[in-house]
Order: sequence, then C-alpha cells, then structure tokens
Amino acid sequence: MAERTCIATGQTLSPHKLIRFVAAPDGYAVADLAGRLPGRGAWVTAEESIIRKADQKGHLKRALGVGLKSVDADIAAIAVGLRARIIATASMARRAGMLLGGGGKLLSEGHFEGLLAAADASPRELAKMKSKLDVDWVSQSFSATELGRICGRDSLAFVGLRASTGNGSGKLVRTVHEDIMRLEGFYTTAGCNDLPDRCIT
Repeated sequence: MAERTCIATGQTLSPHKLIRFVAAPDGYAVADLAGRLPGRGAWVTAEESIIRKADQKGHLKRALGVGLKSVDADIAAIAVGLRARIIATASMARRAGMLLGGGGKLLSEGHFEGLLAAADASPRELAKMKSKLDVDWVSQSFSATELGRICGRDSLAFVGLRASTGNGSGKLVRTVHEDIMRLEGFYTTAGCNDLPDRCIT
C-alpha cells in the first residue's frame, strides 16, 4: 500500500505506522485498524500523543467533519484492538502452516523469519532461540497466555513465523510483523500502565 500523510504532523509514512480514522454513523470518528471501512479516511501517526493532538487541535474534524467521542476511551480501545487483530492474524498464519509454537518444535524446524517470545520468557532461552533460528525480528509484546491462545494452548513461551512456499504466504507473515511494529510504536508513547492490559513491551 502506498504511503500516507499524517493529518496532524504532515509526515508521509508507511500505512503500518499510521491509523486510519473514518466518520462513523453515530457522528464520531472511529479507528479503522484494518483500513477497510467505507468512506473518506484520515490517517494519523500511530502514537497516543499524536492521536490526542489530531483530536484536540481539530485535525480530525477538519478532515472528516467529526472528532473522537472520548479520546481516552478511544485510545484504550485502539490498544486492545491492535492486540486482538495481531492474535487473529497470527492464528490464521498458524492454520496456513506459517506459524509454529513451542521452543522444541522451533529448534527442530530451523530458520524462522520472526520470533514471538512471551514477555516473561527466560532471557537465556530467548538468546538461544534468536541465535539458533537466525530470525530477522523478535517481539516480546505478548504474554505467554496470549501466545498460547494463538496456538490453542494454555500458554507458550515462543512462537515462530515464516513464509511457506505457497502464494500469498509472505504477505500474511508481513501483515503480522507490520501490525506488531504498529502496536509497539503505539505503546512506546501511550500511557500504557493506564490501559486495560497495561504495557508489557
């Protein structure tokens, strides 16, 4: 997808660094995390402070004719929605054979493009996994329970992602990675400890 311009900062960025907002039927602006809702969209950098600025300075109202209903509630909802979106997409990757859970299984399979490690994973085990799997990127943005949910387990410490040889597989893995980067960018500036799930990055 082509780069978009943030209505609050004027910066031109990749879509995974932004959040699209649209005017909802109830007369307020809502976040369109999948970027598919109908209507004219306005793009805002995926950072808590900039979303606040876009609403408080009237950027959203000028672009869409409406503002946020409650900036605090909407920011909390965006954080929850981003996490839910990643878990759902990662679950799709698992069903497509591009995601595998469990440290032992990952080590037996070899190289993976990405590694999801539980927030409380052993630093020693994590270093071992990174080295053995030769991963391109690592994220510790999820709990062991959340990683387990992706794989239908109670909990998991490690989950690996890699593109298969099938058509379109690379796009699905890339979507998971880009959504994780957007989540982590959002959390670096949001008041994470005030959000429902708190900040674990």
